[in-house]
Amino acid sequence: MQPIKPQQRRWRQLLILLLACISPTLYAAKVVVIESYHQSYLWDRQYYQAILDKLTPEHQVTHFEMDTKRLPKERYGERAELAWQFIVQQQPQLVILADDNAVNYLHERLNASQIPVVYLGVNMNPRQYHLNDYKRFTGVLERPLLKRSLLLLQRVLPSQKHRKILVLFDDSNTSKLAADYISNHQTSHLSDIEIHILKLASLKDWQQQVLSAKDNGYSAIVVALYHAVRDEQDQSVNADQLLAWIESNSPVPNFGFWGFSINANGNIGGYVLDGYHHGSIAADMAKRILAGEKPESIFPVTDDLGQYRFSRTGMKKWQLTLPKEIEKQTTWVD
Repeated sequence: MQPIKPQQRRWRQLLILLLACISPTLYAAKVVVIESYHQSYLWDRQYYQAILDKLTPEHQVTHFEMDTKRLPKERYGERAELAWQFIVQQQPQLVILADDNAVNYLHERLNASQIPVVYLGVNMNPRQYHLNDYKRFTGVLERPLLKRSLLLLQRVLPSQKHRKILVLFDDSNTSKLAADYISNHQTSHLSDIEIHILKLASLKDWQQQVLSAKDNGYSAIVVALYHAVRDEQDQSVNADQLLAWIESNSPVPNFGFWGFSINANGNIGGYVLDGYHHGSIAADMAKRILAGEKPESIFPVTDDLGQYRFSRTGMKKWQLTLPKEIEKQTTWVD
């Protein structure tokens, strides 16, 4: 056997180094995230960041925005078709469908395509989408944390024999599903709290309900989902500006179910769902599938791990305090 010449040894070392550098790229999977909404929506940014943190740089992640919070409903089908074309163009090894509209419009074609799918943010019963019949689908369900939220309001609001709480949703598909879930799971043993749920499409109706809340006997408002409100010209209302208007004009304290709504110019606080945590659960499922596990062996889960989140500004404005044991567990924002 002839000895390896120095020049050959250098070339071999260089080849090994090049293979080490390029092999992660060669074997990286493509993952496409189809967003029902848009990146300027904080919920989307939070779960998408979790997906990036979990899956990159090992895998390639791209996304498409259906933008159904801001666009009128008659354009949803058009956006779904563009989303499908994006998937076909990218040829991914896995698709993440984020929130109900993406699932509703794309689940049948993706099931036929044989591409594994992880869904997140689904409020609809998965059986109504037939997701339980699809072998290559699994994911994370989203449910408003009603019971814990009501228990929290009992302890934060001033003592009253009977409290009326107004829960406001926009008129989006997600809001309908979440509101129906709350209506079907109202906690009967909390007899001193009466819940009224309204789904409102127009800015005028939102403003009227907020301004008259105290006169109508409400102790507090829960501003749930508010990103699909439209003005008199049928244009999408800026969600942050609407929430800031509510914070400035509400005659009663305003709370929330989702962490993205809690800030000095928004809701005071609540026991809330966190978008980053939600995305992390879905991303972990995706990693397992990309590593070789079959999606049908990964059972869907419900994200019911909330967190206490409060605004110092909001609590000070309404002169509210938290019980000590809740304060210790609270994430504070300005």
